[in-house]
Amino acid sequence: MASVGLRRLAVASRAAAAQGRRHMSIGKVIHGGRSSVSGLTVTVLGCTGMLGQYVVNKLGRVGTQVVVAYRGQEDDTLHLRLMGDLGMIVPMPFHGRDPDSIAKVVERSDVVINLVGKQELTRNFNFYGANVETADNIARVCKEVGVPRLIHVSALAADVNSSSEWLRRKAEGEEAVKNWFPEATIVRPSIIFGDEDKFLNLMAKWYQIMGILPMYGNCKNKIQPVYVDDVAEAIRSIVFDPSHDGKTFELAGPEVHTLREIAEFVRIKTNRIKTPIRSFPDLTAYLPEGMEEYSPHHTCIKVSDFFYRMWPQALPGAPANLGIRGDANMLFSNDWVASGKLPGFEAFRVKPINMQSIAPEYLRHYVKGGQFNNEESHDGRGTMT
Repeated sequence: MASVGLRRLAVASRAAAAQGRRHMSIGKVIHGGRSSVSGLTVTVLGCTGMLGQYVVNKLGRVGTQVVVAYRGQEDDTLHLRLMGDLGMIVPMPFHGRDPDSIAKVVERSDVVINLVGKQELTRNFNFYGANVETADNIARVCKEVGVPRLIHVSALAADVNSSSEWLRRKAEGEEAVKNWFPEATIVRPSIIFGDEDKFLNLMAKWYQIMGILPMYGNCKNKIQPVYVDDVAEAIRSIVFDPSHDGKTFELAGPEVHTLREIAEFVRIKTNRIKTPIRSFPDLTAYLPEGMEEYSPHHTCIKVSDFFYRMWPQALPGAPANLGIRGDANMLFSNDWVASGKLPGFEAFRVKPINMQSIAPEYLRHYVKGGQFNNEESHDGRGTMT
């Protein structure tokens, strides 16, 4: 009982001190690029991920003091320090299961952005630990210390009834955040592409290294891939506009493609015309009722998930499978398309960029014969249909 009382006292004192610092932090605004002062302090959790780097850069370039919370080594955040003026990018350690460490990184902030969403199973965190437990702890601590605003990044296809465990956990994470912090803003991006993505780059690596791209089912599920910089710009807009608090946004790209069309696009752009795309067939429609799970593609997904869950990511071996490592259903069995019922990029006056405008610039590194040997076939292929 004594320890509980001390903890409550510590939380109360931190909240009071943080509130005073926040009032002081928003009193002065200075314009001038990265040397400006926006008047806000923002904590970014999950800052070392692909999206996190872009978000930190968007905030740092307008003079926002950014607390970059990391769980590994401080060296993992060194490249982020260049994204703001001297002293404006502040690395601080935290752990998703340690409320006190979370409190230290969020207590001085006006806005907290949770980008944590581990896509690989590790010894310390499974899908539940990374996407539900950590999200729950962050939201609870933010409410305890009096953080004014919270932005939680989920996934467009998140659904508690999804065939994908990762997507179920993302939906549960949203519920956990809303339970503690009802006024939190939820951002649901579609599958993200960009220079550092594990989507188009991974397809290209399979073509380049293994000479084949394995896929499951007919791959006719629909995807609206979205550019990482567009998502980061939307998050930046939310940070500086409190009118978005409590809302849920679906951020999807301007075009809808099937997964197979995207795989074909990467194959053409990397000049791998003769490299085959091998799909384990979906025979669900031909099987008796109740035996759909015995379709070859379901069996291969189970084998693949078992292999990748058992094989540590740090060990050499075959390139990672497409989608979430150890959860192939996330990519091969779900549509990633905006419902149209929730606001999207139009709320931020952002016009999303399509995949064909950006992807060839970084896929050129995988072109067979070198980037200057990227000749498309004479039948006009290489464009999306």
